[in-house]
Amino acid sequence: MDSSKPNISRIYDYVLGGQHNLEVDRNVARQIMKVFPAYPLWARLNRDFLQAMARRWAEEGRAHVLDLGSGMPTQGHFHSAMPTARVLYSDSDPVAVEYSREIIGSNPAVAYLQADLREPGPLLRAAEQHFQGERKVAIGCIGVAYLIDDASLERTLRALHDWAAPGSVLALSQISLGESAEAVQQVMDLLKNGVAELFPRDEAALRRIAAPWEIRELAPLQAWPGIESQLEASDREDSGIVMYGACFVRPG
Repeated sequence: MDSSKPNISRIYDYVLGGQHNLEVDRNVARQIMKVFPAYPLWARLNRDFLQAMARRWAEEGRAHVLDLGSGMPTQGHFHSAMPTARVLYSDSDPVAVEYSREIIGSNPAVAYLQADLREPGPLLRAAEQHFQGERKVAIGCIGVAYLIDDASLERTLRALHDWAAPGSVLALSQISLGESAEAVQQVMDLLKNGVAELFPRDEAALRRIAAPWEIRELAPLQAWPGIESQLEASDREDSGIVMYGACFVRPG
């Protein structure tokens, strides 16, 4: 691990109040919050959306979860909210994978794969094995789709659709520029300096990229059922965040 370079997973962990981060990550996080004070809320909304999906999927009796770009599952991730499910986490960052395997421990129902979601082949082969051939799955793509370029995201979502059985579901979060274009652009400039690159999209672009997945729900995260009641009025109205959640289904 190169402790001189910031890491997007550790930055995210820091703004959520976690302990798995370094000073270099905290410095970048503080720079982001100077130009975009709502960044911690942005991270929290992603986490709350994940937890809302976990509760929904648990109620629906879903037993197989494939999570993409998982980061470090330290606070309320799928395996804790869905203790009877088999969960496969994945991330391309070896730092996140190393930390996460320590966090998860020896749970045979939960695995963490180092894999780049832009190359879905190894990911799907691992899912086939971990889920013991079951392809009716719930897929999380939360807090990561906007870090992937359009062509790569479209290719991956198509591969997931072709592999998954009918009735499979996909939850995804996405940022859009909207009225906060200037603030988001400043965040993009900060992260692009060796940390990550952001790809904002509007609803029309997301629908096009995700096809042939069928969209069932789409709403700003501040208004998402199960999340909105946890927010202060200022969080809903003055955050400057344009981020929405989308739920898709594999038809057939």
